[in-house]
Amino acid sequence: MKVRELIHALDQFDPDADVRLSMSWPEGVTETHERVRLSNYGGGPLLSAALDLRGIRMYVGCVLDAPTPRRPHRRLDLGQYDSPETAARVRDFYITHQGLDEPLNYPDFDYDKWIPPRTTSGNYNPHIAEILREKLLKE
Repeated sequence: MKVRELIHALDQFDPDADVRLSMSWPEGVTETHERVRLSNYGGGPLLSAALDLRGIRMYVGCVLDAPTPRRPHRRLDLGQYDSPETAARVRDFYITHQGLDEPLNYPDFDYDKWIPPRTTSGNYNPHIAEILREKLLKE
């Protein structure tokens, strides 16, 4: 449709009347838009309206040709300790004995022979206690 044809077609309506855009979908479903936009895409005018996607399932995906990124380390409460260094070593101890693929704070430390201290409350963290129990049963 040419602009002059659209103007001529609109001349027969009241200038104060609302404009709606209607779209017919398969199976007799009709969608009506009251918010119509007129824009210039560079090649002439463009009448547009946003689709109402309620009730429509849309699956969107993306494939990247790159190695899979490592997942961020899990947040796990291993208790409070006297120093940040001790807390970091307890975390490393847990990672080492659980076989997790996460970076260690002190990779050269011997976590097989080290026994983590109790938390500041005087108890062992349940996760650390379980590892120590299994370790002692093996010996």
